[in-house]
Amino acid sequence: MMPPTIVDYFPQANGDGLKVIWEHAVNSKARLSSALRGPGMVLEGDVSMGANGRYPVPVMAHPPVLSSDLTLDEWLHELLLCGTKGVKLDFKSTEVVEPACRILARFVDKFRGPVILNADVLPGPDCSVMPPVDAWTFLTLCRTRFPRAIISLGWTTDDASCIKMGYTREMVESMGALVREYNLGQPVTFPVWLPLARRSLGDLQRLLAQVPRSSLTVFARPGPPRAAALPDLAALRSAFSPSLVYYDLPHDLLQAFLPLC
Repeated sequence: MMPPTIVDYFPQANGDGLKVIWEHAVNSKARLSSALRGPGMVLEGDVSMGANGRYPVPVMAHPPVLSSDLTLDEWLHELLLCGTKGVKLDFKSTEVVEPACRILARFVDKFRGPVILNADVLPGPDCSVMPPVDAWTFLTLCRTRFPRAIISLGWTTDDASCIKMGYTREMVESMGALVREYNLGQPVTFPVWLPLARRSLGDLQRLLAQVPRSSLTVFARPGPPRAAALPDLAALRSAFSPSLVYYDLPHDLLQAFLPLC
């Protein structure tokens, strides 16, 4: 039996990725408490090797911040108690992948919602100083330890990105080749930054056509000019089937976009 896709877990979405509500950067106890009470259906957190104590452990933090009041173990425990939320873990470095996977292995079979494992494994059109997560380490562990997880494979993205460039055909073809190389049996979603995705629609359409049971997860930074973001979202909405795109957006942008659909 094939593992379900993200939208399969949420019948109330009626097969439309736009109706799956996300909570982004749930990296503190306060954010987690709020998100667990809110309407978010999938909670996303960033996993880094913490600098909290003498012995580093995986914590919920986004570099350059490497300290947190919330460890990965605590985060997963609280989500498990909630019972109905989906989980997305964004691995921020190669070194955190294996210790984080050891912790996740204790919880993963108990979740009723989707478990999405994300890493930026290829360089994107940016000037980022953050190296990609090692694809072999990430994909080998995901494929062998978590065969029912949804794999999320991205390109490194920085606020200094060359927005006019978009995701080039070479970048997109490299991603397709990576999926084929590892013969992934799980559903795959590709996180794409909104202003870059808008300039790469044709190549992204080809990528989804080449990778069975794949999708896009569009994300946007907090506070971008809404006048530019809304036409970009409309272009994506019209270019893909509703079941093939998820929208991990700031809540104010999502609320501005929904009436236009």
